[in-house]
Amino acid sequence: MNKYSCEGDIFCGVNTVKDKENMTDLEKKHTPVIDAPEKVNKGEPFEVTVEVGKYMKHPNTLGHFIQWIELYSGNTFLGRTEFTPEFSDPKIKMVVMLKHGHPLIAVERCNLHGVWSSEPKTIKVV
Repeated sequence: MNKYSCEGDIFCGVNTVKDKENMTDLEKKHTPVIDAPEKVNKGEPFEVTVEVGKYMKHPNTLGHFIQWIELYSGNTFLGRTEFTPEFSDPKIKMVVMLKHGHPLIAVERCNLHGVWSSEPKTIKVV
């Protein structure tokens, strides 16, 4: 391992699911899941839901919580929601419009386990 490797360090880089068929409890609690239509009309608003802890509930305590969720279309930033411990739930609904068929990607940060990314959600734009 070289000095720039992130292997084994959950605070270095962006974490993703290694094997979708055999997710670890850590992955189940931290992977953002995107719910959005399969097809949308170009430039028309539609709703996207992003949830952290869909597969296994994530803690929401002062010592362990989701700090924020961001949504992207490809490399284009669409929005961010920040959370406070104990008084919020890491699930967002956002209305967006797409002009191109870039995949949606959600990214979240847990105060104890770093940054996690969803699988890309491809939406057909017609």
